[in-house]
Amino acid sequence: MDEESISTELLLALNSRDFIDSMGVGLVLQDAAGVIVDSNVAAAQLLGLTLDQMMGRTSFDPSWGAVHEDGSTFAGEDHPAMVSLRRGEICRSVVMGVDNAQRARRWILIDAWPIISDGVVRGVITTFDDQTERVVRDKTFHALARINELIVQSHEASAFLAGAAASLVVSLGYACVAFVADTPEGVAELAVATAPDLEGAGCGALEAEGPVVGALSAREVRVENDLAGLSHSWAASDVERGYRSVIALPLVLHSRAAALVLYGRRSFDFDDVTTQGLAEIARVIEVGAEHVEALTHLARAFDGTLGALAQVVETRDPYTAGHQSNVGALSEAIALRLGLAADLVGQIRRAAEVHDIGKMTVPAEILTKPGRLDPLEYELVQTHPRVGAQILARASLGWPIAEVALQHHERLDGSGYPEGLRGEQIIVPARIVAVADVFEAMVQHRPYRPGLGVEAAMGELLEGAGLLYDAEAVRALVEVIEAGFRFEGPLVEGTTLERAD
Repeated sequence: MDEESISTELLLALNSRDFIDSMGVGLVLQDAAGVIVDSNVAAAQLLGLTLDQMMGRTSFDPSWGAVHEDGSTFAGEDHPAMVSLRRGEICRSVVMGVDNAQRARRWILIDAWPIISDGVVRGVITTFDDQTERVVRDKTFHALARINELIVQSHEASAFLAGAAASLVVSLGYACVAFVADTPEGVAELAVATAPDLEGAGCGALEAEGPVVGALSAREVRVENDLAGLSHSWAASDVERGYRSVIALPLVLHSRAAALVLYGRRSFDFDDVTTQGLAEIARVIEVGAEHVEALTHLARAFDGTLGALAQVVETRDPYTAGHQSNVGALSEAIALRLGLAADLVGQIRRAAEVHDIGKMTVPAEILTKPGRLDPLEYELVQTHPRVGAQILARASLGWPIAEVALQHHERLDGSGYPEGLRGEQIIVPARIVAVADVFEAMVQHRPYRPGLGVEAAMGELLEGAGLLYDAEAVRALVEVIEAGFRFEGPLVEGTTLERAD
């Protein structure tokens, strides 16, 4: 059936008033200029208007507040009815958000058919139905997906909350999102994010009679959908900030009563469907914050355990006190310069801080011997990478901690120990730690020689770059040193290298 035939069928249907008013789908008739000349009851009800109020309006009427799903303005000329009139073609399945004077924004799915007679477009018939639940559900799903990403990526609960607030502003289009908590000193803001054009507006509605405090004390969802119509001073303050509606959803953060607070630019931004979606988001954030906080405590305990292991070696070899922590700091700087992922950078630092743990089995008199080691003593020292890897592997500390302990003395040409690995057989974290280890050992004092200085250490690494040491790691080390990296202890100048541990 062509457009003209479809239009004829619809026009015939319009002639039956009882029929069109019984339809659950909105139906609107516009003339060739785009002016509404007829409408059924469903269309008027969906838009919060009477049939009389529908008459005479056009697709360009700003009171519709038409927007795309991403929140951007839906220009009148892009309305399906106007596209259909302009092109003389059917325009199908367009999603549009429109304001409703009595409820929150409605999302409608629109089809438009041109009315064609004798080859001339005489008007357009538009049909639409309510898609609000689906659109809100989809938006909730996408917001939850981003929140779940933040749970995985965040290492501090405060950073997670800040990221969640910013994400909800962007993904759901709210003017401001805040997390607040009840403290002995009063209601405190834990994290706040606002839309770019409202930057600095901040979180309002914290006064005693406001919905935020009510949600904290009663542990109930509190909504104010028409701030401009309230006489309270806190509401007037929020209106000045650019807010028109607010919702506060109770949750628990850091074992304290807290609330997720969202401010809308429009009145009636928080209907039942939207509130249900936000309640689900609040529950996920509550669990996510607890998860991130637990992981933070675990990570701190983990780092404390590694620090204790590192001290075991240092108590037996006071001449290298701080060596592992220095190598850890420098390895971290190199890894960051190489652009590695944050999680991997952290693991490389941790691996470097215990890379010499195997030396706990080497006699202290060998570790602190002021002269050159004899072959048997040196062979004993060469066991420490394998012993260290075995110790760390049993501790199940995660990749690449044990692997770095095993490989940090390997060299690209196969001349290293304990396994004589070559090139790509040596993992990248171990190559990074090897470069940091050699540099730190050369610039610091040892019982058998004074520190050799920065220039000598960089010269050794540059000479061996690509042959013994990873060239990219060496380049990154040079860059971080030239950028001002320094160990906590002094760098001592010197001239010769006899042995590097």
